[in-house]
Amino acid sequence: MKNTASAIGKIAAVLILLLAMSGCGSKAPDDNNPVLVSVSPDYAAAVPGESITLVWRFDLAENWHLYWTGRNDSGFAPTIDLELPEGWIAGGLHWPAPVRYLSEGDILDHVYHEELVLLQKVGLPDDAPTSGTAKLTANVEWLACKTSCVPGKATVEVEIVLSDHHAGPRSEESTSALNNLPQALPKGLLNPHWQGQKFHFEGMVGTRLSFMPTVDCGELVNLIRDGQGPSLALRFEAEGETVGPVRGLVTIKEKDGSTRAYIADFPAQLLQPEPPGG
Repeated sequence: MKNTASAIGKIAAVLILLLAMSGCGSKAPDDNNPVLVSVSPDYAAAVPGESITLVWRFDLAENWHLYWTGRNDSGFAPTIDLELPEGWIAGGLHWPAPVRYLSEGDILDHVYHEELVLLQKVGLPDDAPTSGTAKLTANVEWLACKTSCVPGKATVEVEIVLSDHHAGPRSEESTSALNNLPQALPKGLLNPHWQGQKFHFEGMVGTRLSFMPTVDCGELVNLIRDGQGPSLALRFEAEGETVGPVRGLVTIKEKDGSTRAYIADFPAQLLQPEPPGG
């Protein structure tokens, strides 16, 4: 997808304003401080040689949004630069499914409203202490938008209790966030298949599908037109003799308004040559 001039201007016009906040001391986000960031571990204690999961929470003021890490026409996703003790290893961030957000000028983004909860697994070395605490520090940056956009940043710290065993059950917040992550697309669901330069997802009666491409998805002809409907026929630009791959998320909105999200990952398709005289 291509950034439009208005999308670029939308971001550039607001770079004069930079908010730096840690989320401490604020009761709730508002238009002056639209994003509050916090972090907590999934267990009360971490064990050497095992891992813990950090739960990163972004609370947003009303009508503000943050961006998904996939393909957007404007904006950028939050970033978390985590500083760890020696020997500790941090994994990647796990993202819930966003929603489509079409703004003036046919700018299509994939965003989060109200809250964004990310999960990040952190591994401890075998020789980590079995008592005391370890302090983890992260530099977090984001772009929050409403009628205009405001870049923000925060330094966030969390104390991890060290022990020789996990203490207590997994936190409810981490369990809820884990259950909210997109799942692998079950075999046969939505009948995904290529037909020429189109990739099809067949929805069920009464449902509505949305496709949101990751940055490594093949080039789509018109995601605004093709990316949402009772069924999908995604048109792809040919690149040499292939089209695709199909990579991203497909969501299913049910009649009752609930939404399920699945990971779509299908290889590029070799185009069949046209017959002579075709």
